[in-house]
Amino acid sequence: MMLEWKSWTEIARFHSPLRNGALDEQVIEVRQDPLTGHQSIYNAALEGKTSILFPATDLTYLEERVAASRQACFLCDGKWRTMTPAYPEDLIPGGRIVQNEVVLFPNLFSLSAYHAVVMVGEKHHRHLNDFPEDLLADAVSAALDFVRACFQKTPDVRYFTINANYLFPAGASVIHPHLQILGSVEPGTHHRLLLEACRAYWNRTGRCYWNDLTSAEQQSQERHIARIGRIHWMAAFSPMGVNEVLAVLPGVPSFLDWTNEDAAQLAQGLHKVLCGYHALGFSTFNFSCYSGPLGEQGGSFACVLRIVNRQNVTPHYRTDDYYFQKLLKNEIMILRPEALAAHMRSHFS
Repeated sequence: MMLEWKSWTEIARFHSPLRNGALDEQVIEVRQDPLTGHQSIYNAALEGKTSILFPATDLTYLEERVAASRQACFLCDGKWRTMTPAYPEDLIPGGRIVQNEVVLFPNLFSLSAYHAVVMVGEKHHRHLNDFPEDLLADAVSAALDFVRACFQKTPDVRYFTINANYLFPAGASVIHPHLQILGSVEPGTHHRLLLEACRAYWNRTGRCYWNDLTSAEQQSQERHIARIGRIHWMAAFSPMGVNEVLAVLPGVPSFLDWTNEDAAQLAQGLHKVLCGYHALGFSTFNFSCYSGPLGEQGGSFACVLRIVNRQNVTPHYRTDDYYFQKLLKNEIMILRPEALAAHMRSHFS
């Protein structure tokens, strides 16, 4: 295999007031993603700063925000029937996709040619250990049905992602659980980077990067968490966000190739990861699931999902995006990926 697990260490030395002026040496581990070159940093000394970087969820404040926002929520108590937009009949018969407690409708403020919102259940707020597998499966299935309908209507719109912002520290404008689907004629920045890097890997090796990654991670067992059906779950070697977990579908190049079983198995894994996050004390997350170009033949890409934690809910939370991430495009690791994988395995057993 052509994968290169590149990492190195650097030493920071200084006289620390925390050691009464004695010389302190801190070992900094730098990791570089085998596909994109993205760098992540681990410094064991940061473990003592975790409560500052990621303060615990203020449950009283969260409950206050949930109660204060529920009455005005346009998704609660069936208000979505009159307060959400609808698609044209020739795209989505009836204007919305409704599947049990899940409802898909257009975003009022679109960011791409297709920008749908999926209401994930009737409950206004859920803790991360309260996302049932069947509810998540309905949400994923509705998103996939929407992608298929869009491609049939406008086959030139080929680049789709399925995304989630959960709670306001993760960028959500509403508390009520929901997903967002974006579809455009061109991929977004990171989506494009993944596609181009995978194509270059294919041209260089004749193999799909994601197939090689899952094989290597499954063999080493350092970061591989579990396999559910066709989906491999693993901790990212060089994470793009805190506690990043990857879900990879080898041999599944685009959303058009997903089966009902894939949707159910992704939901099963998501449920387990969210329970794992809850056990770590986190209350928020982002995820993005990337598809290869719809309708394109070729084996260079496989569908992949990235899920990360964001800041917990507190009255005055500190954002975890600053120059290091936003401008340098690097990331800090709070847990080493191998430790994260070990923790998550207990939630998949």
